[in-house]
Amino acid sequence: MSISIKPIIFIVACVASTAAQAQLLGPSFESNVTLTREDLDMMRQTVTQQIHGKPVGTTASWSNPDSKNSGTIKLLKKFTARNMRCEEIGYTLVTTASAVSPEHYVLDSCLQPDGTWKIL
Repeated sequence: MSISIKPIIFIVACVASTAAQAQLLGPSFESNVTLTREDLDMMRQTVTQQIHGKPVGTTASWSNPDSKNSGTIKLLKKFTARNMRCEEIGYTLVTTASAVSPEHYVLDSCLQPDGTWKIL
């Protein structure tokens, strides 16, 4: 199953719960890189295990040979907002499935009291 999404929806889908993903991914959102559910899961796992809480500048990669999509995720900045620990994260998406340029997105997420990360 493939999902076309815009930048903010892409990141929200990566860090949101499954129920929230279904709610946020609508037919009017699209980008040049079509991500699969497996891509989103790989990205979420990469952010959770290799980015959150690490030093600024930390970079991690993910790759899905089945969808021909890959990318890098980089921790750009740490800051405090609304008394929460937050991080600015940069995402680069690449695909070899079609001839499109890499896409770059930057979004902020903050650690919630329940231990989950949410888009600011």
